[in-house]
Amino acid sequence: MDWIRENKPLAAILGVILVGTLALGYLLYDSWSSYEETKEGYIGLGNQMAALKGARLAPTDANLQAKKQMVDEYAADVNKLGAALLILQPKVEPMKDIEFQAKLKTKISEIRTAAQSKMQLPADFAFGFDEYTSSLPTSAAAATELSGYLDAMDELVKMLLKCNVQSLDLLERSKLALEAKAAANAPAGGAAAQRQGAAEILEKRQISLILTLDQGALQLLVSRLATTEMPFFTSVRQLRIENQLQEGPLRSSVRLPATNGPKMGGGQAAAASEEVASDEIRPPAPAPIDTIPVFGNELLKVRMEIDLVKFLDAAKGVAAQIPAGR
Repeated sequence: MDWIRENKPLAAILGVILVGTLALGYLLYDSWSSYEETKEGYIGLGNQMAALKGARLAPTDANLQAKKQMVDEYAADVNKLGAALLILQPKVEPMKDIEFQAKLKTKISEIRTAAQSKMQLPADFAFGFDEYTSSLPTSAAAATELSGYLDAMDELVKMLLKCNVQSLDLLERSKLALEAKAAANAPAGGAAAQRQGAAEILEKRQISLILTLDQGALQLLVSRLATTEMPFFTSVRQLRIENQLQEGPLRSSVRLPATNGPKMGGGQAAAASEEVASDEIRPPAPAPIDTIPVFGNELLKVRMEIDLVKFLDAAKGVAAQIPAGR
């Protein structure tokens, strides 16, 4: 008590701090209790909503009609999407086997001409259709499908040229079922046949590439594959990137560029002396090169696996193929 009488201002401050601490502690405890109650109520309400959503519909006519209406609206939207994808997909004109071979040779010649001094091509470059440079497709239907496939490969190689790819080291493609003469057998019928029909709305064709390019060209290529600059539907499935050289250069192999200063003759020396004698202030000559970049200019070796997606005619009515009970 004597200390409080002797230090009244300090004691008052400490008392206010103590009372404030107790008040804040009470408010904190009250808020925490309210938070816990609100949290438990929210979790309980969420569980009730999940149980209601997962519960079976009551077998009433009103629920049946509402479900049919929702299914019909969903089916109409899916069919519209399928029809839109078919419209956006480039059309394939019917073609005979001889016409396809002539088209292939023409496109090979065009790409080789366009790639001169721009992009290095494999010695046996043929868009992955090597066998058809000397033989014909098995049928007109196969020639038509191969023609559309060739158009997609041609657009891809042209995009490589636009993106300043320095070298196309490898270009491979997956074969079509018509080429391998291994078309899948249709199921016997029933639900299995319906599932098979519903699944066959698209066809994926794999394209493998090995490229030599810099980082800017790679970024440009990946971004353009996802835009309308590529008229065919593509999806980059795998991308592996590594430096073209796995080890850095040795110090002994780094050489500065030779700098040969200009030799001044009599006339040039006189002109230089006049410039020195004049009052005009001129900037100094650039200093000789004494540095050279060692890292950052190396090229990349990239392996890409691309899925070329072709939507089939069944995509237009895919919703009608789905069983009603699913």
